[in-house]
Amino acid sequence: MRVVTAEQMREADRLAIEEIGMKEELLMENAGRAAAAKIIELYPALQYAAVLAGKGNNGGDGYTIARTLESEGIRTDVYFVSSDGLKGAALYHQTLYEKSGFTPRQFDPSSFRADSYDVIIDAMLGTGIQGEVKPPFDKAVQVLGKTDTPVVAVDIPSGVPSGEEDVPSSAVKADATIILESPKLSAYLFPAKEYYGQMHTVSIGMPNAVWDKAGSEAVEWGMTETSASFPVRKENAHKGRHGRGLLIGGSKNMAGAPAIAALAALESGAGLLTTALPESLMYTTAPLVPETTFLRLPEKEGELAEDSVRADFGFDRYDAVAVGPGLGRLQEAKEIVRRALVETAGILILDADALYWLPELEQELSERTAPLVLTPHPGEMAHLAGTTPGEVNKHRFSLAGQYARKTDCYLVLKGANTICTTPEGYQAVHTSGNAGLAKGGSGDTLTGILLGQVMQDGDTAAMVNNAVFLHGHAADLAVDQEETNYSLRASKLASYVPRAIKNVQLFQENRRR
Repeated sequence: MRVVTAEQMREADRLAIEEIGMKEELLMENAGRAAAAKIIELYPALQYAAVLAGKGNNGGDGYTIARTLESEGIRTDVYFVSSDGLKGAALYHQTLYEKSGFTPRQFDPSSFRADSYDVIIDAMLGTGIQGEVKPPFDKAVQVLGKTDTPVVAVDIPSGVPSGEEDVPSSAVKADATIILESPKLSAYLFPAKEYYGQMHTVSIGMPNAVWDKAGSEAVEWGMTETSASFPVRKENAHKGRHGRGLLIGGSKNMAGAPAIAALAALESGAGLLTTALPESLMYTTAPLVPETTFLRLPEKEGELAEDSVRADFGFDRYDAVAVGPGLGRLQEAKEIVRRALVETAGILILDADALYWLPELEQELSERTAPLVLTPHPGEMAHLAGTTPGEVNKHRFSLAGQYARKTDCYLVLKGANTICTTPEGYQAVHTSGNAGLAKGGSGDTLTGILLGQVMQDGDTAAMVNNAVFLHGHAADLAVDQEETNYSLRASKLASYVPRAIKNVQLFQENRRR
């Protein structure tokens, strides 16, 4: 499913109308009917609804919704929240509504009785607003903010920006939003996402041919996309066929991090795994992950010793290398990261403390030609980009795209709705996962899953996205089956990765039938 800006959606509409030959009135009819059907599905006992309609296309959608609900026996009142007249397709549908025997009313905040309705449908502003909500719409937003009646927004809650702009002081906080054709960027950004409520996307019949020209900012990556790109293992495969991986990490204060990552790597597909860590940590890691072999690094009281930087890592012998879980920030760690950037011929994954050193390794970063995967959380991304975590969260799409293109990396910007960006700037946004992942060690699990997945047959971008999906889907399975988003631990999360993979394989099999 495509994720678009308001401009891209408008361009898709234009192309469908001017180049494909679809009537704008038909697209609006499709939108209104699809939205009405979803509203009926969400509220099966619905008997009495109100539509607050604006003067643009969102208002035209509202008139179509009202007419459709009336045809299904649901009494629906339309309130026109503007003194300006409609035009174009919106005027056509207002006229059609009136000729069908219905009369819209002018919205008056002092007399509108929100609590007399079962549902109120917000079709006021759509994607056309910028900045603060202006009169008379601001009064309508205030009325909706005070009612207990469920509010359903059409395409986007009125007042909420479609992109990375700030949410204005006054905006509709919907219980549900019926998204038309494609979600907008703000549906995945906080605090805007909190205004959408439950999100449901419906098709309005937009021809696929328009998207090659209109473009899209990103795609939403889920079970369908993962199953389509997930490699099917051959019966005569051997362990070397499924990847030789090296994992480097660990220090006395973060002894569990490499164990969690190693376990996740093996659970998610790694054929052969070597774990390099301070020597004393081997004795605690081996019982937890007996399948890995070890490269014992010289240490001093549980931390990397100076001699560790001269260890024979054999970076060029592995299909993929992951550096970072629990590594610490001693100068020895910096040198190991530098060597990994220079010497790793396969895919290199840098996470956690390994990311800390990248601003000081710009030359090595710029000279690297083999694939590089970076997995920052917002704080780490702020360090890499020279900004603040707040700015990262406000501009997740644009900032991730800029940095991935600049450094020629696959960037996994973690957080609610993780965004994966390729070196060319193509983006995928993820909706799997839950608040149970907001806990120490979850990133180590993701690093392990990434290491296991990128060594499998397939496109690197797809394998990176598959790993992120498996990470989130494993968390969803855990919470659905026996854990809670309070109790889920990273060490337990890895045990759900095989179940997540099994679900992907079952989905694959069902699609083939």
